[in-house]
Amino acid sequence: MFFLKKHSFKTTDKLPELAPKTLGEELLTPTKIYVKELLPLLKAGLVHGAAHITGGGFLENLPRMFSSALAAEIQLNSWPVLPIFKLIQKYGEIPPEEMYEIFNMGLGMILAVSPEHVEKVQELLPEAFEIGRLVPRKRKPLFLRKPYEDSCFCIWQW
Repeated sequence: MFFLKKHSFKTTDKLPELAPKTLGEELLTPTKIYVKELLPLLKAGLVHGAAHITGGGFLENLPRMFSSALAAEIQLNSWPVLPIFKLIQKYGEIPPEEMYEIFNMGLGMILAVSPEHVEKVQELLPEAFEIGRLVPRKRKPLFLRKPYEDSCFCIWQW
């Protein structure tokens, strides 16, 4: 990450944004494995699709789970963005749109859930957030928006 060199950061640095962890500890936080949390939801038939949001961020990963006739409308500020992503954006001088193309922004797994199942999913997975909904596709497969009504995406962060 070029911002490390540009700002003379070391992996041993303790930055206020990441307290109490060092920059290195935060960057080496392992990815969460979701099998244990997902299995009960899948067995109950509550999930229509799942996307593990890895490299490629939202843009590459989320559209893989739904038809090309649909688009994902994501409500910004509907989940807490992890401090490491705010730090990378700030010191890396990366535009917000680009952050969502590169990183998962703290959303390791996104599930497509029918609106009538959202409450049950949140009951079984209390750390879940509603982040958006599927809408008829006009042009792009994914777009980020401000407030909306009825949603069908539940996510949780790692």
